[in-house]
Amino acid sequence: SDLSVFSTRVSAFALICTRVVSEVALFLFGLTFFVCAFACAVSALEQDDPDFAGIPLSALQLYKITLGMFSGSHYDMLMDYPALMFAIFVYVVTTVIFMLNLLIAQLNCAYQATYQDMLGYARLNRGKIVTETMPSVAKKRWERFIGGMRLDERVEFGEGDIGLSGGIQVWE
Repeated sequence: SDLSVFSTRVSAFALICTRVVSEVALFLFGLTFFVCAFACAVSALEQDDPDFAGIPLSALQLYKITLGMFSGSHYDMLMDYPALMFAIFVYVVTTVIFMLNLLIAQLNCAYQATYQDMLGYARLNRGKIVTETMPSVAKKRWERFIGGMRLDERVEFGEGDIGLSGGIQVWE
């Protein structure tokens, strides 16, 4: 987070990441709810598949299915239990298709909502980090920096047009 002070783009990226984490957490909570519900339902079925013997093993296999880690040979074993195969099919449609598309929509909406004010939030965040860091700068060092800026001298707006003091000369 402290490195985001060096670049507005890095600060904006850090802001987007923190805003999107809550959406991912909501997705994981919903996925866990579906896994628990389907694990209980699959365990209650009349089936003898050792992969789905009990709620904890069923939940583990369902997580594997969601993450694409469930092997093809295990899917072939499901053909022996039609009710279990149907329950797994409904689970796949519900989670892999519906829930992942819902996650994509949530992330898109969160990004769009944050994008409009992203640059302003990033600058405010950078300013907050700078003001939090200022007390750690030595007074002598700060006074030397201010003296080097020569803010007490008047700034020339144009040739012969002496303006106000406290500015920084920028040449075009």
